[in-house]
Amino acid sequence: MRELIVLIDNASSVARVVEFAKVVYGFGVKNLVLTHVYGSAAQQGVPEAFKIALKYSSSLIVLPTIKDAVDLFKPNNILVIRRLGPQVKPLTEFMSIDGRVMLVADGSDQDIKIEGSNVNYITPITHDIGNLGQLTIALCLLMNECSPILKT
Repeated sequence: MRELIVLIDNASSVARVVEFAKVVYGFGVKNLVLTHVYGSAAQQGVPEAFKIALKYSSSLIVLPTIKDAVDLFKPNNILVIRRLGPQVKPLTEFMSIDGRVMLVADGSDQDIKIEGSNVNYITPITHDIGNLGQLTIALCLLMNECSPILKT
């Protein structure tokens, strides 16, 4: 069984924090962690994200650094969303992993670097559609929600 935790790092925009929260909770993820949130995202985005978390009966945790989140949650696997490049593997290689999985995306479309033996850099799609789009597709795949809608 897999427990999924989504971590968004480095967000400074209210709209970005809110959109990430809507996507994460909309797919049924119960734990969203925000790290290195600053500026208007910290002042206005975090309270808005809390409202969304409450609507979905989910948790929102705000921590200073990714290391704090890793130390707190102790994930078995950390999947970091990156652009296609060296050392980046397709998400499909990790579809069957179990345990506590932390899915990490950067809130400002940068590439995150995390050290550790349980860290893998992944991409769910080969096109560069930004981290919010990448996260959406990754959650769609990981939560088994990517079946087409049937019209009746």
